Amino acid sequence: MNYTIVGLFPSQENIKEVSAGIEKSGIRNQDYIIYRTDQENAPDVKKNFWAKLFKTQKAVHIAPDHLITSVSVKNEEEFKNVKKSFEANKAVKIYEFKDMTIDEAKDLNYIKKIVALRAKSHIYALPEITLSPAQMN
Repeated sequence: MNYTIVGLFPSQENIKEVSAGIEKSGIRNQDYIIYRTDQENAPDVKKNFWAKLFKTQKAVHIAPDHLITSVSVKNEEEFKNVKKSFEANKAVKIYEFKDMTIDEAKDLNYIKKIVALRAKSHIYALPEITLSPAQMN
């Protein structure tokens, strides 16, 4: 089993908790990446990419200083522990990628591209919805 788990967190303020939770899960420092946004130099398009992509039925407001983390897991136990850690640290969204290496995950643009493709495939896979005339009134 070789997975990379990508988590989006609402703020960089909880970076220490996220990092501690990952390491408590038994993950070594070289097996995870925490991407930080340089608020001074990041264009608005980059700041808004994740917020637009992860909107749900219920509005989720993501601060411009969001935190993105990628973790490479080797077995089912690590996988479960990292997911629990992400959930405990209030991850807004968690994505799992089979056979993505930590070297591939080092490129944030690659992560964004893969996440966008995954999100689009979920949209296109939704069943077609039809309304009866009674529901349209």
